[in-house]
Amino acid sequence: MKRRRLELAVLACGAIFLLVLAFSFHPGRRPAASKSRDRSPRLPGPDSAGQPTTLLDGFDFTETVAGKPLLRIKADRTVGYGPGAGVPPNLYTGEKVTLTAYPDDGAPVTVYSDRADYDERSRESKMTGNVRWIDSDGSLAETAEARFHPSSRILEAPGKVHFTRGTMDLTARSSRYDLKDRVVRFEGPIEGAGSGEESGEVSHLTARQGLFRRDESVLELEFAEAQSTTGDRFASDHLVLKLSSERKHPEWARATGNVRGIISAQSPALRSAVKGGGGGGGVERQYSGEESLLSFDGDGKARSVTLTGSPALLWEAQRRLTARQIDISFSNGRATSARATGAVRIEAPDSRAESDVGTLGFGKDGATENAALEGNVRVESSGRTAQAARAAEVESRGIWVLSSGPGLPARVESAGSRITAERIEIDRPLHQIRAEGKARSVFSPDAQKGDRTVTFVGDPKRPVYGQAEKISLDDAQHLAILSGGAALWQDTSSLFADDITLSDAQKTVTAVHNVRAVMSPSKEPPGPRDGGRAPTAQDKAASVILAKRMVYGEADRSARFEGGVKMTRGGWHATGGESTAWLPKDVSVTGVECVEISGDVHMVDRTAGRSATAEKALDYPRQGKTTLWGSPARVVEAKGNQVAGAILTITDRGRSVEITAPEGGKTETIHRTEKD
Repeated sequence: MKRRRLELAVLACGAIFLLVLAFSFHPGRRPAASKSRDRSPRLPGPDSAGQPTTLLDGFDFTETVAGKPLLRIKADRTVGYGPGAGVPPNLYTGEKVTLTAYPDDGAPVTVYSDRADYDERSRESKMTGNVRWIDSDGSLAETAEARFHPSSRILEAPGKVHFTRGTMDLTARSSRYDLKDRVVRFEGPIEGAGSGEESGEVSHLTARQGLFRRDESVLELEFAEAQSTTGDRFASDHLVLKLSSERKHPEWARATGNVRGIISAQSPALRSAVKGGGGGGGVERQYSGEESLLSFDGDGKARSVTLTGSPALLWEAQRRLTARQIDISFSNGRATSARATGAVRIEAPDSRAESDVGTLGFGKDGATENAALEGNVRVESSGRTAQAARAAEVESRGIWVLSSGPGLPARVESAGSRITAERIEIDRPLHQIRAEGKARSVFSPDAQKGDRTVTFVGDPKRPVYGQAEKISLDDAQHLAILSGGAALWQDTSSLFADDITLSDAQKTVTAVHNVRAVMSPSKEPPGPRDGGRAPTAQDKAASVILAKRMVYGEADRSARFEGGVKMTRGGWHATGGESTAWLPKDVSVTGVECVEISGDVHMVDRTAGRSATAEKALDYPRQGKTTLWGSPARVVEAKGNQVAGAILTITDRGRSVEITAPEGGKTETIHRTEKD
């Protein structure tokens, strides 16, 4: 689009330059008189030009340099005007003038006019009447009048300059060509119009003024604005265009000062995609910056645009990209990607991201398909803040993927909770976070909402820490799932398993496979629960339960263990088929209130030198009390003494055993002496 605009402006400049050549034939040489001198001249003479004294038919003059033609001037008739007969003319007027300019290389160029005047006294020339230039490509430049001032080496077109090529028209109010500097200056307003069919989709072009530097093949426009047939727009305070040596299209275009524009939703490539069922109405993008650089490929099509600013901006209806520099790549008239560097910021309705470097990828319909960020990445999405070395967004799925770097794991925070891993996905449609690779988490209650953390270990009003190979957080289901070497802990209490699931909705914690629960008692002074006595080492010991599965319910603060339960507390050890542990009702108090073990219970207390068997056991660690049920339940001391009954209650840390006989049955006591 821009390429055609530049071609048109530069070809207009070339037309004016050829007019310069037309008036720069040797000023001191007078045409020789023809045999028709006695014929009455028919051409009217300019004011103060004198009388017509010379009439020539078929004027043909060629100026050469070193034997090579420089220019050739032909006219149907030429009349010389002077003070009187026999006196050299002061002015020559030609009719139907044709000038051919011969460049060092390439085909000659021809300029036509209805009339040309040359003033011998001032050495100035003027061409009037349908002044026009046509090149081999069919381009046409026209002006009503052109004047050459030899003293200043300036060619002036005081009136409108009109240029056409194909379907494009370009006009300027006037122009001046400095032959010394080889610079053409256009006075505005400069305006171009076209159908777009042969003008790179350009439909309208305006500028306040401009100049063309012929030696450098550079066109400069001030306060330029352009529009394409598909709705693309561009504007800047200053625009510089570098043309290729063939002058068929520009090599690059640099704009400075208040650069702004629109990349239309209906580019030629996009229209083809839409017609072929490749997309909908497309996405329109706007851009702005302090400077821009547009480069073209070998066919003259836009290849890339580099925007710089404080900041440069590229935005659409649902996304805004800002950075110190933005590079937009094109293919077949369609924007394919944008790469941003320096203080990069991407904003969308439901997310915001920052980084050192960022890239956006665009689909065939123009919509953003993905985003990639690198270096000090920070993302805010769905009420969460994330940090990473790298991040990528899959727009079609609404997912951000965060990746770690050397010494910098990916990290996501929300309301005091935090999760880190080598890789983290933020899934906005599903309201999920999925972390994998050395995943770590901190689950904190929201103090503003008065929430509590659903956890089996520790105080739910305080943060709980977790780790696993993978951690998933599901806001919609209110779930946290830790998979692969999962662990939860607070202070010295902890829960280990292959997989752990925390459900805020059901207020449960579920652990499966290789479950290991460590429940440490609170570090508090003795109280009524302890009978006012000083705590013993057994009181301070943590309760450890091993099982295949555990389900904890916050409603009654109980945890049920299944599958080959094993429990230890200091020197106390028990096994059974399943177990239930009740935690204190006061959530600020940690440890175990009581534990029930059932199914072929076996117990060993090494500190008391005692073992027991039962069908069910209920242990109260803080009270130092254990109750056994069986048919019968049996306690055996190290010395061989035994007690059996339907219910055995061991109290005072094993110092006494109370026996209850079954209904209609009896108890059994075996006491072995030293002799036995």
